[in-house]
Amino acid sequence: MGLVVGIVLNLPGPAAMAGCISDPPNQSNASFPAALTGKLVYHSYVNYGDGTSQIFLYDFSTHTLTQLSKPSWGITDPMNAVFSPDGKWLVFMGVSNGAWNVFMYPLGSNKAPFNMTNSTGATRNEDPKFSTDGKSVVFKQNGNVKLATLSYTSAGPIFTSVVSLSNAPSGGEYSMPFLAPDASAVYYATGTGANMGLVKHTIATGATAAFDRPAGLETYYPIVRADGTVFYARWKNGSELDQIYEKSADPESTPSQLPINDCISNNSDPAPVSGTNYLFFSSTTAGGYQLYVGDVTTGRRWSLTQFGVNADHAKAKLGSSYYGGPSAPPPMLVTQAAR
Repeated sequence: MGLVVGIVLNLPGPAAMAGCISDPPNQSNASFPAALTGKLVYHSYVNYGDGTSQIFLYDFSTHTLTQLSKPSWGITDPMNAVFSPDGKWLVFMGVSNGAWNVFMYPLGSNKAPFNMTNSTGATRNEDPKFSTDGKSVVFKQNGNVKLATLSYTSAGPIFTSVVSLSNAPSGGEYSMPFLAPDASAVYYATGTGANMGLVKHTIATGATAAFDRPAGLETYYPIVRADGTVFYARWKNGSELDQIYEKSADPESTPSQLPINDCISNNSDPAPVSGTNYLFFSSTTAGGYQLYVGDVTTGRRWSLTQFGVNADHAKAKLGSSYYGGPSAPPPMLVTQAAR
């Protein structure tokens, strides 16, 4: 996610409409938001963990779609890629040496991704996200939330320290962490299935508060916009259909179901565009999961089909991340003494 620069936009505000619409119409291709000139990264697979996942990047300024992941990487099921704040790096998860690991990939270079966790099975590392300043990465390791400090050496990026931000009970599952913009707190999901809910953990004090944990409704995938608004997915009701909600950073605030939701389909994996009211997301309105962008205030939705993103109907398109800053040159590795 990144700021769209050089364009005057309406300030984000609370959703003007409530609830969802059954089978909402797509807006015309010609009316696609002109403000979206950045890059979108996402993954596509037939089924989770089946070895078919690949990472793709669509550049709205050059109108090009590129498969970033390559067989030469030796990484199975690369997915959930996220841009660094400067747009020069991706952090993602994938399987290498028989284990899930966190990787960093320098966009615009010929370098292979760097394995940041180097697990061969002792740990399972997933769901990585950059901090707002790009100096750390939060991720899930063996059911707990970890915060890693980044350092860039002549050989590549490394984690100089990894600390635990949670202490899951035996058999517990804490997942999908996302840091607040000021890194004062981390949001993450606890539990599994219908018992999955969101909590907010204040890092300085260690205090944890329920953020949204409706009984019997799976709630997951928190993503925080630069202004502190939290977007996430939650079951609509007993039908188990995913809907996207927004909520302020205050755990006591009331969540709002966004008007971009299709009431009779799954809508998930929100990727808000900071500085705007736009949000990329995945929806099953047209069948399998396809990518859309919506205006969270008006409920208008645009399919990304016109860009070729949804062409392969056999595969789900999920885990999008948007970078809206200026095109970044190929990254230079900063030389520092490795610690």
